[in-house]
Amino acid sequence: MRLSSEPVGKLLTELHTVVRAALTIPRGSDNSLRQRNPKGDVSQPFDLIAEQCAHEYLRHEELHGVLLSEESGTLELGPARPEFRFVLDPVDGSDNYARGIGPSAVCLAVLPVAAPIAVANVEWSLVGDLESATPVLARRGGGAYRGETSVQTSGVERIEEAFVSVELNHFAPPPALGALMARARGVRCFGCASRALTLVATGALDAHIDIRSRVTPESFLAAALVVEEAGGCVLEASGQPLGAAKQLTDRFSLVAAATSELAHAIVDMLR
Repeated sequence: MRLSSEPVGKLLTELHTVVRAALTIPRGSDNSLRQRNPKGDVSQPFDLIAEQCAHEYLRHEELHGVLLSEESGTLELGPARPEFRFVLDPVDGSDNYARGIGPSAVCLAVLPVAAPIAVANVEWSLVGDLESATPVLARRGGGAYRGETSVQTSGVERIEEAFVSVELNHFAPPPALGALMARARGVRCFGCASRALTLVATGALDAHIDIRSRVTPESFLAAALVVEEAGGCVLEASGQPLGAAKQLTDRFSLVAAATSELAHAIVDMLR
């Protein structure tokens, strides 16, 4: 099976290709820019180019829907009655991309337009690594794939065996998280939620932890479906399923893991 051969999968794969091709400008941050996105962060030139490219591509495909983007909020895709809601992060991991250190990605989640903005309602997703020509796609009930290759989580269930990533940007870890990090097999910090989650999906990592109450939906919606379709589990830090967002400025904490057993073991240790 190859998701990229299906109509929506082909569209997502091509969107990844055209965004990568458009990002040919210098990567360095330009803090002189005055435009800020709805979260209050400075929008870099490459963020805006990637967003414009994705917006134009979706409009050219004559899709009937609404595009919600990290940089500009709500963008219309056409005059017809909308059918879909597309949630876009043009460049997740912007600081990484600006400095050329990776990882970074273009992310797009596809939901029915009337459905709440929640992982449970995502039907298709793209996490397209900006350093690689082959994105990761997922379709609800159809699995997760990188190209023609199905991706699966590692199946690890115990913290002591787990290689984990922990997001620490603008955050001092509390004692419980420090104890968990000391207990885990290995710890990394990537500064890009979507790529950390897809690393869990592919088995390169066993878990990703972000308990800062800072991560916003466009950064994790697409990747969370990838994790679930690869056999993993994504929860709020409380241990409950990820809830719905009213808008892209809503902030969350989350735990993603290769298995439900590992996810709940992490949640229990963090309490």
